Amino acid sequence: MSVPSPGATPVAPVRVLCLGYSVTEEVGYVERAGECAAAEGADLVFLKSGWGGHSVHAIAYMIDEILDTIACDRVLLELFTGNVRYYDRRALSFFLDQILAATARRGRPVAFLNLYQGGVDYTSETVAGLLDDYEACLGIPILDLARPVAASGPEERALWLKDGTHVTPAGADLYGRQVYDFVRGRGFGAAYIHRYRALPSLFTPLRLVAMPDCSCPFAMQRNGIPLHYATIPENTSLSIDLGRRADVRAVMTTYGPLNGTLRFSSPSSERTRDVLLYDRFSYYARSIVMNVNLKGIRTLTCFQRDIVPDIELAKGEKNTGPRMGYVSHVFLHRRLTPTEWLRHHRHRAFWGMHRLRRAISHSRKRTGA
Repeated sequence: MSVPSPGATPVAPVRVLCLGYSVTEEVGYVERAGECAAAEGADLVFLKSGWGGHSVHAIAYMIDEILDTIACDRVLLELFTGNVRYYDRRALSFFLDQILAATARRGRPVAFLNLYQGGVDYTSETVAGLLDDYEACLGIPILDLARPVAASGPEERALWLKDGTHVTPAGADLYGRQVYDFVRGRGFGAAYIHRYRALPSLFTPLRLVAMPDCSCPFAMQRNGIPLHYATIPENTSLSIDLGRRADVRAVMTTYGPLNGTLRFSSPSSERTRDVLLYDRFSYYARSIVMNVNLKGIRTLTCFQRDIVPDIELAKGEKNTGPRMGYVSHVFLHRRLTPTEWLRHHRHRAFWGMHRLRRAISHSRKRTGA
């Protein structure tokens, strides 16, 4: 670390937010990267927001709140473990673009972190190719640890990974050192900001804790930000006034010991949606974003059914008492102004042109033209 001259203003450390899923949430590579920075006296602070059990759409819905809550200077996006490969290429790019638009509006340079996930065939999967496109077109750097780990032997992977994805202490050391070296060396890309800064947000989150006359007595903080939930005892309902007619895309709720089935409906619509919020890991409470997809409604009604799920827990004793529902956020589809609509479709045209040029290039390579 450089020693400041007498009277000089100390340089504030660069705050790197590692944003991702359970590998980021658990104690592991983020902490090890921070230890490397401290050992070398680097002006770096590693922060994290880990959303275990979520996927890229949840990060896209919550990205503004995450960035407004956790002050940072750079963002390292670990978004490619979990179930992102259930999305096709365009859907994954759609949610990535919403995340990048939020970081661009705040002027935050970003990079991608691609970690190994057990069960993925890295010789044919599409995520790495998509990230290569972002790097080539927008200058967003990639720290790709997935393909080198995939190329290693099973004995080495067993040393680094305890279940094929989550790290052992040796794996945390491997990932943490690589992340630290990457941040100190190649670092982050800012060239994308000029293209994404004006890209409109397509989602409007409603935080129930900020709504008048809405009590949110249940709180949880596993993801780096506080989440406050309204509670819905069984056979009762919660009515949420959306303030206007809107399309409800999803809600933030929970999986946990007291959860069961929440029914979502509206007085203005005949459509209902029953969502089971319980699985074999519901011996503890965790946040989850679930799709609802109710269009053109003004009031969202959440009714907690009294059915105890017929699912056995992986461990612990099942709670068969009264059910309880929890809701913290409602995510609305945002209606664009004509100017915003034009910006959105120009951006889609940019990626469409890139895909066309790539297809022509591949065709020429195959034909030898």
